Amino acid sequence: MRYRRVGFTLVELLVVIAIVALLLTMLLPSLARARGQAKLIRCGANLHQLSTAMEMYASSNRGWFPPWSVWHVWGYYGTELDGTGGDAEGPAWSERLRDDGSLPSVNIYRCPSFPSQVNVSYFEAAYASWNRYELRATRQDWIKYPSTFVLGGDCTNPLFYKPPWGANEAVGIDDADMDDASMPCLDWSKLIHMDSALNVQFADGHVSQYSSFSRGEMTYDTITRSMDWGGFDTGGNAP
Repeated sequence: MRYRRVGFTLVELLVVIAIVALLLTMLLPSLARARGQAKLIRCGANLHQLSTAMEMYASSNRGWFPPWSVWHVWGYYGTELDGTGGDAEGPAWSERLRDDGSLPSVNIYRCPSFPSQVNVSYFEAAYASWNRYELRATRQDWIKYPSTFVLGGDCTNPLFYKPPWGANEAVGIDDADMDDASMPCLDWSKLIHMDSALNVQFADGHVSQYSSFSRGEMTYDTITRSMDWGGFDTGGNAP
């Protein structure tokens, strides 16, 4: 009588496990890249919505983009905690957009590549308005080259964040009012998207990915095309 074998031998099972492990090794990098690309696209979509909201805000406020100030804790404005515990009195620029009704969701302000405990990971341009005009807001008609003027983007400078993600031990709050008035927000050594890019938001509404500052394609100054952050004449006067 002949018997039909049922199941796998140990050798066959080990071969199947080895093949599955090999396939997973080949697929995991592709899956990781796909997830990273999806986060990059979602981040760009967030910044596009942010651009629209800032345009709407400026249209309702005589051409002024939302003003920025110092440190603000997300959600403190309008509560008994406003202006206490390291929080500056008044709203953050991000809270102004929320209260304006343009961006009601806090998730719009956070790049999906950032940890979930960070509420706001984008910044607003402030370098030129503060150093050239000593003002805490920027007007649309100051911007001579909107297609190259950096209006915001991914803030990856670790000094803007408290540990464990950030490196600023003195920061005890999750700041909702990030700006580049005194130090750069686009830290090109911290490329958050697949370790190769940051999303940069421009004043004309478009968003592009860069791995370094591109002179001629981006500027932090409202008047000139090719101004890198840190190259501004802080003693300059408004024209």
